Amino acid sequence: MPGHPNEDQVNHILKEVVDELLLLWHGVFYTHTAECPQGRSVSLAVLPAVCDAEGAHSLSGFASHEHTYFCVRCLLPKNDIHNLKPETWPRRDLEEHRKVASLWRDAPSIADRDKIFKDYGVRWSELLRLPYWNPITFTLIDSMHMGYLGLFSTHIRKIWKMDAEKPKSVGPDGVPSIPPLTYEGVVIDDGHEEDEASQASDSDMVLIWEDSKNTVLPSWIDAPPHNWGTKAAGKLSADEWKVVCSISLVITLIRVWGYKYQHDPQSRHYQLLLNFLDMVHAIQLLNLHETSSQIRQDYHSLILKYLRTVLILFPDVSLKPNHHYAIHIAEDLELMGPVHAHNTPVFERTNHTLQELNSNQHLGKCCVDEDKD
Repeated sequence: MPGHPNEDQVNHILKEVVDELLLLWHGVFYTHTAECPQGRSVSLAVLPAVCDAEGAHSLSGFASHEHTYFCVRCLLPKNDIHNLKPETWPRRDLEEHRKVASLWRDAPSIADRDKIFKDYGVRWSELLRLPYWNPITFTLIDSMHMGYLGLFSTHIRKIWKMDAEKPKSVGPDGVPSIPPLTYEGVVIDDGHEEDEASQASDSDMVLIWEDSKNTVLPSWIDAPPHNWGTKAAGKLSADEWKVVCSISLVITLIRVWGYKYQHDPQSRHYQLLLNFLDMVHAIQLLNLHETSSQIRQDYHSLILKYLRTVLILFPDVSLKPNHHYAIHIAEDLELMGPVHAHNTPVFERTNHTLQELNSNQHLGKCCVDEDKD
């Protein structure tokens, strides 16, 4: 199936799966198995939906992140996304969700369905036929897409604007001449003395690239392109963003911004560094292979501190739905345990392997060479 399946196609596929799951929920008796020659009953339930936000919303019957009601956990409208007081967010209700989804399913026309979806951001999902399925709590937020491809990438590319073009010219000392970095289209470093608004000067970027190139990483960690952030380096993967933000930038910025401005903790560069480290620390806690109430509380406090400080340091920046999801994901730690048990990297690698296979699109057929002799 080329491209992404639409909602009707998703439900068409899900219907066959749910039919089988309903039988298994009540139990199926096998006359014999390898370990039970006298037979045994088997029951099966499907709980978390583990995929990226786009796939998860489509699978569970929620609107996308572009909708007014963009969140699967609460009904905070998108125009109030800067509300960082979770206790004030109106929570979704399972009974109400099922009611609205049923209205969408039974609507007499497409126009009626469109209106229901526009008003509530909910449509029918075949998974709702499962008596135990709770789309609000079972639709998980993936830590890889939310953290490495979301928070890390957005902070560097959209907030700090560190998408510099790799320079072709070389200065007299052999160091590449980097074009001025900009913030909202305004030059923030023209080669003269830095002002308070600068996020990273030309010399900072050279140091970051040089440190990245010279850093010796353990054999189990793949190094990102040392000239990351340029078109020549291409798009970074989740693992590469992880290394850039949790290793490369930590090494260089603590040395360049931390030591330089340690006697002026209110300086912009020092505050930028502290804000960045709050984000890195939060993501590190989120991805630990164990969790506890203290870890969840520390993560929750750090991510809220990070987001609130972003709005202070960058008053023109608008938070994204992904920032909102970063607050909710602490609930997944409590419900489902550490994220390594329910995140997407293993599935992404499997998808990549399948995409690399040659196929003639003739499912269920194979070619066999016959001996003509």
